[in-house]
Amino acid sequence: MRKLAIALLILVASASYADKVKSKNKEKRFEPAAKATAEYAGSYRGPAEDYGLVLEMHDGKLGGTYVEMGRVAILGPIHVNGAEFTATASFDDGSWRTLQGTFSTRVLNGNRAFGVRLHDIPVAGLGVADPFFEEIP
Repeated sequence: MRKLAIALLILVASASYADKVKSKNKEKRFEPAAKATAEYAGSYRGPAEDYGLVLEMHDGKLGGTYVEMGRVAILGPIHVNGAEFTATASFDDGSWRTLQGTFSTRVLNGNRAFGVRLHDIPVAGLGVADPFFEEIP
């Protein structure tokens, strides 16, 4: 009888532990966030300290500066269509490429943060990824 009680106690404890483990599931998603173009102006921190984005309004157009793996680029006029955008990044070394991204709200375990999700960006140690640049309040 004693062994049965111990076995039952272990079964109940493990079921309780399994419920706790299940409740720790992580939630992460990105929701497109369309705003007026001027509202996108601001500073955004990237996935590491050698990534960043600063967007500014000049003469009614959105432009800015982009830092990727420590290389600095000037962003030509940013073309916004809803939450989606494209821009040309002209780097210090004379190279350039087109950036594409989405202004998004990241939902991470119930916490929400506004930012920019760039597409197909080289990230040190990860290869090509879609990193999120969180707006700095």
